[in-house]
Amino acid sequence: MMIISTIQKFSLFLLSFCSLSITHKIAFFLSKIFFTKNSKKYHVTYKNLRACFPNKSKAWYLKKTKESLVEYAKSMLETPYVYRKSQKNFNRLINKVYSENLINDALGEKKGIIFMTPHHGSWETSGLYAASKIKTFTMYKPLRNKILDEFVFEGRQTMGSSLVETDNSGVKRLLKALRENYGIGILPDHTPKINQGIMSTFYNVPVNTTTLIYKLGKKNKVPIIYLFSERLMNSNGFNIFVGRVDRKFYDLNEKDAADFLNKIIEQLVDQNISQYLWSYERFRNRTGVEETIY
Repeated sequence: MMIISTIQKFSLFLLSFCSLSITHKIAFFLSKIFFTKNSKKYHVTYKNLRACFPNKSKAWYLKKTKESLVEYAKSMLETPYVYRKSQKNFNRLINKVYSENLINDALGEKKGIIFMTPHHGSWETSGLYAASKIKTFTMYKPLRNKILDEFVFEGRQTMGSSLVETDNSGVKRLLKALRENYGIGILPDHTPKINQGIMSTFYNVPVNTTTLIYKLGKKNKVPIIYLFSERLMNSNGFNIFVGRVDRKFYDLNEKDAADFLNKIIEQLVDQNISQYLWSYERFRNRTGVEETIY
């Protein structure tokens, strides 16, 4: 175990000094080795794409599945470099930020900010970018691998973000952060446990959806900013797209609010379908749905 741990730490250390170009090349080759047609991630990715885009051709599914798994590998291997770079010159990672003024406007309201960062593009970059604008608090579920857990836990705090438990105490800390005019970060496409979310649709497929953003934002009409960090071609860094959830969101009921947010995620995904985390079992823990996608 000691040898394995040492190898893991050394690998993460080496990756932190590899440029995006190098890590992305490694990711391309490793994805071909580990994400074959017999792998679980390949099957989940393929089935998710078929469910969400039922009218595409088989060739399209095969192409997008391969592309998505390469992008997933890139997101994993580039993370050490992104963490290290954020400690020194985070802006060197960013090519362009679209609609950054929306964050500045939200800061001026002094109600705190809810950052909505789906599993799309480089969500680690999105989280670090949010934390560079305002002190943020985000929920964190420990990883099973202790070495990776320590690495990610420390990395996500490089821009000053604080991580809280994924339980009631964590929710209370998020509420407190908003009252103190801080930011909080939430993954809107994380699948809740069964009976803990609300049924909505994602690309017309029934999906269990978190209600946390709605509950935290509704009372004080906290500004909700969504972020997508698109990985650029030829490893040229990232473009960050900023948007704000329309104020009519606060007047919706819980079900309509979930539908509203899922539509926003769809719009972000449509900008670059391959960079969404299709290998995640998004359509599980559902109620009132008999068939199983997986």
